[in-house]
Amino acid sequence: MQSHAPFDPYAVLGLARDATPQQVARAHRRLAKQFHPDLHPTEAVAERMRHVNEAWSILSSAHARAEFDLAHPSAGTRSGGHWAATRPPIRPAQPTTTRTWATWRATAAETRSAPRTAPQSGPPAAPPTRRPQPIEPMERTFLDSGWAALLVAIGFLILLALAVVAGKLA
Repeated sequence: MQSHAPFDPYAVLGLARDATPQQVARAHRRLAKQFHPDLHPTEAVAERMRHVNEAWSILSSAHARAEFDLAHPSAGTRSGGHWAATRPPIRPAQPTTTRTWATWRATAAETRSAPRTAPQSGPPAAPPTRRPQPIEPMERTFLDSGWAALLVAIGFLILLALAVVAGKLA
């Protein structure tokens, strides 16, 4: 048994008449995920998805939405049908003082009377960074220079030359 109630896209998407385009898009995306025929292959879900897509096609276009609003002035209001918004938006009251949300904080008098800690003398217990300490350069000696390697290479060449000469003489 089908209902002959007029089609209300605001009620189908669960939106108020003053919904922004972003709210319309979010409602369509949420319902499309919920009633997608690939996830629920029943005819009832497919019909519901057709209604969601039809509501989206009306409310996503500014021109089509304006035409619908002129033709149906009561659509999207509280008397807009079963799927219309039924309660006012929740707007919590602002706190009267900051103490209502920050009761865990100490008062100014408690802060002033708290004992002060003196900085410890000497090096800090832990380095302020996790990077390793830089390696300090060492004093360079003759063996660290390239000259020592050059002298050793020349010595080997001299020994090799002496061995060749001694081999020819013998």
